Amino acid sequence: MQSIRKRKGSGDIPFGYNLDPNDKNYILPNEEHLEALNEVEESIVVGFINLREGTEWLKYKTGKDISIKGLQKKVIRKYGRSDSEERLGHKSRILSARQ
Repeated sequence: MQSIRKRKGSGDIPFGYNLDPNDKNYILPNEEHLEALNEVEESIVVGFINLREGTEWLKYKTGKDISIKGLQKKVIRKYGRSDSEERLGHKSRILSARQ
């Protein structure tokens, strides 16, 4: 698979990316880290693990830290909020319990 470079912003390098050794203005995706992140996100969405356990698992698997808030933002961006009807295509348990 051809790696896709992204232009580095002024902040920190996002989880799942490494600085391009040839050009410090670009970042390269780290497939191993992105795969681990995807597994954790899916586990959080289905309720198998919580955010804290997800951050600890990612630290163990990849050796890189991600904050609980950082992981939460990634999950929300990808899957939506847990109290949202569009997440996973059905009403959440929270909304169903209110009715």
